[in-house]
Amino acid sequence: MEPGTTKLSYSAAWDDAMALLKAHGALIAALAGALVFLPTLLTGYLLPRPVVNDAAEWLPRLNEYYLANWYWFLLAGLVTMVGTVAILLLVFAPRGTSVGAAIARAVAFVPTYLVASLAAGFLIGFGLILLIVPGLYLFGRLAILGPVVVAEERRNPFAAIGRTFAVTKGNGWRILGLIFLTGVAGYIAAGVVNMATGILFTLLAGKDLGALLAMIVASATYSAVAIVFLLLYAAIYRQLAGPTASATAAVFD
Repeated sequence: MEPGTTKLSYSAAWDDAMALLKAHGALIAALAGALVFLPTLLTGYLLPRPVVNDAAEWLPRLNEYYLANWYWFLLAGLVTMVGTVAILLLVFAPRGTSVGAAIARAVAFVPTYLVASLAAGFLIGFGLILLIVPGLYLFGRLAILGPVVVAEERRNPFAAIGRTFAVTKGNGWRILGLIFLTGVAGYIAAGVVNMATGILFTLLAGKDLGALLAMIVASATYSAVAIVFLLLYAAIYRQLAGPTASATAAVFD
């Protein structure tokens, strides 16, 4: 079946994402812990955001903060990107692929992945300027760009964007809807857990240690939500790409 002729099934996509997690859970946890959770925790702990009480000073102080630390955020972002690509490689590669092999291959994909992500971000940002709705639609159409780059080994970032548009044809709003529903549920759950553990740790361990423990939990919960989204994007790709996905993703061989 050609891409664009299949309507996305929310239940099938979610079930497939959970199946991918079950099939690769241990390896995904190892990669996510080292390359997603740890950079998030370190940047949060070592580069705390400034506390601003005056609303008029908030934006200037935030700009100063990012200008002073941009290179650390860039480094953390690149490390996280390697982890993201490595997890996708585990999902789409044949069984038996090791964590080390996935990381090594991921590094080679990073330039394409980075340029494609920046170009997609520019398109989405431009769409958001145009009364928001076009940007939301483009977000739905380009959400599975990462799986397209990795599963089909696309080395040309602009060809990858074109292929992503082809795969998501007729499903832009449906993809956006699934992402929205998952995001609302995921981030509300993470927020509740973080608030509860923050209060508990502060009471039990004091302000300073409690804040550190709460930051660890927050980094872990938001990293977990990010991984769920990544697997959901992979599942959406597998469902919509049809025979191409079957040929490139040998998860259950």
